[in-house]
Amino acid sequence: MLHYPRGLAFAAIQFDIFAVNAIKALKLTGRRGRKGFTLVETALAMVIVGTGVMALLELLAAGSMVNASGTTLTTAVNLANNIHEITIGLPFQNPTNPTSLAKDSGGPTAYTYLWDMNGDTYSPPLDVRRNPIATYSNWSQKVTINTVDPTNVTASRPNDPTVPTARVSVVITHNGAVVYQVSWLITAPNPS
Repeated sequence: MLHYPRGLAFAAIQFDIFAVNAIKALKLTGRRGRKGFTLVETALAMVIVGTGVMALLELLAAGSMVNASGTTLTTAVNLANNIHEITIGLPFQNPTNPTSLAKDSGGPTAYTYLWDMNGDTYSPPLDVRRNPIATYSNWSQKVTINTVDPTNVTASRPNDPTVPTARVSVVITHNGAVVYQVSWLITAPNPS
């Protein structure tokens, strides 16, 4: 055993306690004494966060695609509605020759009755005033008009403007692909 002078004995005891504590701290094993993350823990966290980010990016891409197809469908519906508005504003029969199916010359702006539009394809499509929409040059509207039996509207008949019921069908295409199709019935006004 070492003998220290009286003043130094207290300091030596303090030093011994400090040394013992330092050795104990160095001997600590396991997670209890460490601070921070290991390389494996960091890599695992990066994989988890990366997977979440990739899922969010895929969700954004899918949302963008759905938004684009929704915009295309909305445009197609509006172009079909343009034809609908035009057809309900035209007389059912030729005002000068009610039994005729002959087209008026001069194009859609000069058409005077419903049957003038039969078989026409408009590219660029028409607006409700029957003017072409130049900015939609890759769109088209195809119009077909068929006479239907007034008592059985699912039965088509040979085209005859004297039969008071017709089915108007419109097919809207974009870049050659069909986007939207719709049909509606138009009846001639009652002559009474």
